[in-house]
Amino acid sequence: MPSDFLAIGHFCQDVTPNGYTIGGGAAYSAVTARNLGLDTYAVTSVAKDFNRQDPILNQINITYHDSIETTIFDNQYDQHGKRHQIILGIGGKLQLSHIPTELQNTGIVYLCPIANEIDSELIHCFKNSLIGVTPQGWMRQWNISRQVRPKRWDMAEMILTHTDILVLSDEDILANPKDLNMYIQWAKIVVLTKGKNGATLYENNQIIESPAYSAKEVDPTGAGDVFAAAFLINYYETGSPISALNFAHCVASFAVEGKGLTNIPTQDQVNNRLNPE
Repeated sequence: MPSDFLAIGHFCQDVTPNGYTIGGGAAYSAVTARNLGLDTYAVTSVAKDFNRQDPILNQINITYHDSIETTIFDNQYDQHGKRHQIILGIGGKLQLSHIPTELQNTGIVYLCPIANEIDSELIHCFKNSLIGVTPQGWMRQWNISRQVRPKRWDMAEMILTHTDILVLSDEDILANPKDLNMYIQWAKIVVLTKGKNGATLYENNQIIESPAYSAKEVDPTGAGDVFAAAFLINYYETGSPISALNFAHCVASFAVEGKGLTNIPTQDQVNNRLNPE
């Protein structure tokens, strides 16, 4: 039987030319898990005017905590694919008390902050789960004009010593590349994603390189969270990092070929791409 999947982090509003669209690591990963057939849960914090009935979130069991604001990002990509972000709203913090007791034994737990919203103590309430982390929200700060800039992840050791799988991008470590060596020591498995250049996995002093699937990129937003969720799900099922890498690359290759959450694949679509006739 497939495991339950729990995503923790802000659902956000991403600015588009046609208005807001739902984003955030918790949304991307939860939609991925649901589409792949898992019983899926999310714990998040949004304002009361957030569209909680959006059909893109159907069949995801969501615990909402009311916040004064919803996190809002304006993501701009330059000609080299580098993202420039402005944060226009910031949702409330997620604390240990916000996690329902019945979710504390979920098979797969994914902590995916986008605006420093997850209290680091929260990781201690999952004793029997496979815990995955993407740290980008702990590695961001913003100035008075709301322009997002990198910052050092000061709570990394406390979190990663309780983490099974860390997934981060080469963009995440651009400001402090040497910190990767410490992350590799603390987390059991570290996966460094490099977009179309694939990913590198570090485990027990072994390094595994894995190529990305070719894709016609339309929108890269959220691809890292889709990759991370798919990796966690396949690793939980197979125990094989090589299988999980290939599966995650395949799932993420669909996600970038459409806008926002719209092109995250089903298990049948993934199977067809994994095993073409």
